Amino acid sequence: MKKAWCIFLFALTFSAVQAQTETEKSAAQKDTESLVQQYNLDEAQAAEMLVVMERKYRNLAEFEPLKFEDTQAYLRKLRALIIATDNSFRRILKGDQLTLYNQKQAALRKEKAERYQQLRKEGASQTEIDKEMIAIDLRGMQ
Repeated sequence: MKKAWCIFLFALTFSAVQAQTETEKSAAQKDTESLVQQYNLDEAQAAEMLVVMERKYRNLAEFEPLKFEDTQAYLRKLRALIIATDNSFRRILKGDQLTLYNQKQAALRKEKAERYQQLRKEGASQTEIDKEMIAIDLRGMQ
């Protein structure tokens, strides 16, 4: 009976992990397809971008437990992920693609500046502001 119970728990855990991986891959694939259209990526660039997006979602899933346990560590890890993803984008994109990416990043910085000023006027805490700025950055990488 114990063996049957252990096998059941193992199978349940394995299926949950597998389902999570498939969800991550589909989100990464969806974002990659969007990026392929936005930047007109070739096949090699699309393959590299898929690797970057899979890493992004894998890291986001790993950081999730910190969200409520240690907010500051969570935000630091998210910032590092954003910087790493941005560097990967800059390495993959070429010529006009990089110009377009830089334009989108400039618009994103403007949006962040406006939102920052709005949150300051509303009296938001620095942690709340940091969360909002990171959310804007993450949205810009899709």
